[in-house]
Amino acid sequence: MSMSSSVHTPEPRDERVGALGTAAKVRLAAFSIVAVAIIALNVVMTPRPVLLAFFLSWGGEFGIHQVHDMAISALLWAGLIVPLALVLYHPSERVNTVLAPVLAVSAVAVFAYLADSFLFTGFLTSAVLAVVALALHPAGRSLFRFDRVGRVDRRAAAVFAVGAVPLLAYAALEVSKQLTLADEHAALVHYGAMGITAFLVVLLGGLAVLRERDWRIAAWVSGLLAASLGVVSLGFPTIESSLGVLGGGLAVLWAVAVVASVEYGRRSDDREDSRGESAVDAV
Repeated sequence: MSMSSSVHTPEPRDERVGALGTAAKVRLAAFSIVAVAIIALNVVMTPRPVLLAFFLSWGGEFGIHQVHDMAISALLWAGLIVPLALVLYHPSERVNTVLAPVLAVSAVAVFAYLADSFLFTGFLTSAVLAVVALALHPAGRSLFRFDRVGRVDRRAAAVFAVGAVPLLAYAALEVSKQLTLADEHAALVHYGAMGITAFLVVLLGGLAVLRERDWRIAAWVSGLLAASLGVVSLGFPTIESSLGVLGGGLAVLWAVAVVASVEYGRRSDDREDSRGESAVDAV
């Protein structure tokens, strides 16, 4: 059963480049260049062991930074590189998708500045480019408008709520560590990155449940980030910032449940729409 709500149906638009005016073409080109620059900067500037840590570093070679580096690797791919690459395809409709990269790099830059981290310059460059990308986004001012494009499914909302509160508590704990501790984790902005990861899981998961524009991508990004944090915690339950065995296992199960419930709700809506269209055709 779905909870009824006011639903905004986007007007159909022709997004072919040839159909755009000159100003729109220039804006789209500039946005695409900046988005590619952000991807390239993070791929080139991130040390290769960290960039590929989630995929190749299950042997525990990072010591006390194992959970941090592997989770940050997942954040780079699932929260920045892949979403920005997806934004380049029909960017005017990629609203939720562009939020994760912009929020992630901007927040990391702020934490790096507060920690007087030697990494601040690199993070600041990415943050400035992210803000420029946001300003150039083809959706324009509508980027900040809440347009619900589907009904809220009660089951997906209930599943989401179960994990949202503990994830926000975890995010608050990690941000508190980032702001109050002066150890090497804080200098590398590790605590801040973990807090950002948990916050993005909740933010994007919430937007997916509320059916904001491009909500399916938001659901998958949220689920992948939560699952990666859970899997890393399961692999290294005693390392700093780990959720532990129980927390890690619950995070993985919750991630799967959220994505599954969102996808199930989408299919239910599709079936209802098909039955509605069939009934209209029969009249």
